Amino acid sequence: MNTTDTPISLPWWSRRPHFLLAGHLLLLHALAFGGWKLPDVRILWFVALGLFLIWQPFVAGERRMNLRQGGVVLGIALASTWLLGPWLMLIWCGALAAVIGGRVLWTSQRIERAGYLLAFGYLVCLIIFGVVPEISPTVVLAPLPRDAIARYMPVLLLVLLLFPAHPLRRQAGDAFDLFYGMLVFLALAVFVLGALAFTLVGGVSYVEALAKTSLTIAAALLVLAWAWNPRGGFSGVGSALSRYLLSVGLPLEQWLIHLAETSERETHPVRFLAAALEQLDRMPWVVGCRWQAGAETGEFGTPSAHSQDYRRNDVALTVFFRYAPSPAMCWHVEWLLRLATEFYLVKFQTHELQRMGYLQAVYETGARVTHDVKNLLQSLQTLCYAAAQPGDPAAVAQLLARQLPQIAERLKSTLDKLQRPQTEDTRTISAAAWWDRLQERHAGDSLTWEEELHGDAELPSALFDSIAENLLQNALTKRQRESGLEISVKLAVDRNRARFSVHDNGQPVAPGLVESLLQAPVQSAYGLGIGLYHAARQAEETGYSLRLAENQPGAVCFTLTPRS
Repeated sequence: MNTTDTPISLPWWSRRPHFLLAGHLLLLHALAFGGWKLPDVRILWFVALGLFLIWQPFVAGERRMNLRQGGVVLGIALASTWLLGPWLMLIWCGALAAVIGGRVLWTSQRIERAGYLLAFGYLVCLIIFGVVPEISPTVVLAPLPRDAIARYMPVLLLVLLLFPAHPLRRQAGDAFDLFYGMLVFLALAVFVLGALAFTLVGGVSYVEALAKTSLTIAAALLVLAWAWNPRGGFSGVGSALSRYLLSVGLPLEQWLIHLAETSERETHPVRFLAAALEQLDRMPWVVGCRWQAGAETGEFGTPSAHSQDYRRNDVALTVFFRYAPSPAMCWHVEWLLRLATEFYLVKFQTHELQRMGYLQAVYETGARVTHDVKNLLQSLQTLCYAAAQPGDPAAVAQLLARQLPQIAERLKSTLDKLQRPQTEDTRTISAAAWWDRLQERHAGDSLTWEEELHGDAELPSALFDSIAENLLQNALTKRQRESGLEISVKLAVDRNRARFSVHDNGQPVAPGLVESLLQAPVQSAYGLGIGLYHAARQAEETGYSLRLAENQPGAVCFTLTPRS
């Protein structure tokens, strides 16, 4: 026997598993053909068990057993030796055939698989030619020569040694297919018992019974194979069995369709969960269900002693069964509840995002209106201060006549924002007209006005009024802290593009505030700390960009420019 890619450190029996299997089959052969009756030959059963324990694909053969495990194995060996007979050997050979049949699925090479199939065939021949005739004297192999078969059949074991075999891998799930092994054992049991039934009940010879049983089982397997995967366009028994095992009466795809349809009908997460779980009431194995989502609860049906719970975050679901559920059903129901919970959590998060979006819109609108009202209040305070100063009453009246209508118009625009928080003021004004109105409002603030009007442009009046008042009020407040501060205001119009800027020669913005100044509300000892943040947001929504163009000692400049 040849091996490939075998570590040298492994024992020889691990590198040559076919030698162990062939030795075990040879000893079974000696016992099956009458050797079990002789005490001197019966002792070979001990050796056969030892070879099997080293070869078996479940536990590593080189592992050492403790005293207790050795005592258990010795007791089993002595009891099986004492009870050794045709029926015990028949069961042992059937179980060994099942182990070999379950092992075939884990062989990757075709020639190695052929070696295991040869060993399986040898076991079948050993059962029908050696073990079964020992059960009853009425089972006779004539006209087949049983003595010649017993003498020359071990030659096939020499052929088994020629097949390559990799070392057995004994990891869990990587050495033996239990389901396939059970099918092999049951098929072999039906074959042997069917042959005995034909012989004893039908009154035919054993050889004829073997032929009839083989043809009957072959025909049954042929029909089963066709029904399992037919070619006429039907899904077959295999597909139906797989669908049943996966659905347990409720196909998974139908459950997903039901969840999707319910999700389209119900937008509220709690109502969706209640409507989705009502589908379970149609199942014959469900008698009731109880659910809890946050503070909301609901139930249908009646409770029972058999239930299954599923919990996720603040969701608790309980399904009550008519009978005790199997592990497969519990696994399946858990997946159904998991899918329903995932849909609920998605809708709950969507609902929360909508609520937070609404609250954010209310907050931003209120904060923006509050800041506009603060600017209007400062403008009114400036007018009141100018009116209280001694001077020409006619000039004061003329100032109030120019400023009060503008303040009233701005106040009306601010109130419109409260009534329609989602609607932006899109009214425009000529750049030259807006520039004149701005100079009139701040005629007494000692500002330097610069203009480069190469043409005219239409400006969004609400945006430019809000940002201009914001920047100028911040600069005037800064002048109160820094005496002698010079403030210059500039409007540059080139074709249809307008650029507005406010420049002062004071101290720069603190380095810790530069990064968050226009990106988020900031701490402010002289205002609300949200003016520039909302001004930048308003500019972005209107297609402009507000930025801190310069921030150096003696040169601080904010600019409002259209986005390219």
